[in-house]
Amino acid sequence: MKRFFTISGLLLTCIVVSYMLGPSAHHDPIKDEPIVLDPDLVRLEQTIAESESKANLRPDNEARIIWADSLHKVKTPYSIVYIPGFSATWAEGEPVHRQLANRFGCNLYLSRTYGHGVDSPDALKDLTPGNYTASAERALAIGKALGEKVIVMGTSAGGMLTLYLAAHHPEIYGLVLYSPCIAVANPALKLVTKPWGKQILNQVFQGEYVVSDYKKPGRVRYWLPQYHTNGLITLQTMLDEYMTPELFKKVKQPLFMGYYYKDSAHQDKVVSVDAMLAMFDALGTPSDQKEKVDFPNAGEHVIASKFTSNDLKGVYKATETFMANVLKLPAVSTERPAIALGRNGSLTKK
Repeated sequence: MKRFFTISGLLLTCIVVSYMLGPSAHHDPIKDEPIVLDPDLVRLEQTIAESESKANLRPDNEARIIWADSLHKVKTPYSIVYIPGFSATWAEGEPVHRQLANRFGCNLYLSRTYGHGVDSPDALKDLTPGNYTASAERALAIGKALGEKVIVMGTSAGGMLTLYLAAHHPEIYGLVLYSPCIAVANPALKLVTKPWGKQILNQVFQGEYVVSDYKKPGRVRYWLPQYHTNGLITLQTMLDEYMTPELFKKVKQPLFMGYYYKDSAHQDKVVSVDAMLAMFDALGTPSDQKEKVDFPNAGEHVIASKFTSNDLKGVYKATETFMANVLKLPAVSTERPAIALGRNGSLTKK
């Protein structure tokens, strides 16, 4: 019997060692590199358009500047940078980001993160923490060129990137997070950054690709219909390394957080609401400078997009109130044409 337990122990040890020594993901480190932009804003816009035209993008997924006054392309007192979430582009915040920018007279930069919006079945195959964060850093630099003070707005993984930027750039004026991805709702994704993670992931998806099935009309145009599983490994790597209490404590800017939650059965099924709330409590932001709002009628993870949300007006109004009362942004003149939300979430002037 003693010999049996000895052999069993050795076998178990071999299995554990084999697992721990198994292949795991390795990524390039995040580098702090200077970003040089053309100081002429008209030329900057042209440079962005030229760069995006060479990126092999799906139609209408390119990054862009939305000017507060398209006839006078000048720096505004405040600018807004929008960072979309994993697999998505600018439409993930449409029309709420435009409506807010219009309300407060802000230049708005609708960014596109690395590897997103591309017309390729291998999308995100080369996504790494290094190039993912570099695209967010560039978006912030463009926001600084467009406004004296910058408000960064992010959805889901864009919220993760927003928090990363805020911890490293205390000069950011304010933060708006919609359903920030602090942890995914399915804890099994944490396995992908462990030994044999890539192999496990490929077994789950029966290959190296994730194929999305979007039900609502039009959504497939702005979210990747297929992407490489490496993207998920990169996402979880960043969650492991950066979505930590230590980083949250460094975030001291005024912050608004909105998310979908009605009850335990009706809540965000993509990212963890509990993780969001824990992050909110761990922030270095003073309590009177941060606000969290649940939107029980939003119905889905993406709460600020006309393609998904059932409560665009509620999300807009709560964010507008925060920006006016906490960030102290002045509304533009009533003589300026305002953008309103139609019943279907479309933009109309009034």
